[in-house]
Amino acid sequence: MYLTASTDPATPGVTRFSNDRYCCVFIHWRNISTGAAGIAYLRHTNVDAHTGSGTEVATVTPPDGLPGYPTLMLLPGAGAWTVP
Repeated sequence: MYLTASTDPATPGVTRFSNDRYCCVFIHWRNISTGAAGIAYLRHTNVDAHTGSGTEVATVTPPDGLPGYPTLMLLPGAGAWTVP
């Protein structure tokens, strides 16, 4: 599964995280220009995060699985981009 971070100059300070299928992951983001940080929970195909303008970095992790159903992440994700 691939996760995309996108921005739009019409909505400054907002990053949209999206993918092409249903998934549940945590996106841990940090604005390294301002120091702001947060966690976005992607439950469906997209979620908007109010990250503020500047240079952003993020990592992706799966939530804990239900008892007896462990989660598995083969390749952790990370990225960096600029938000208008």
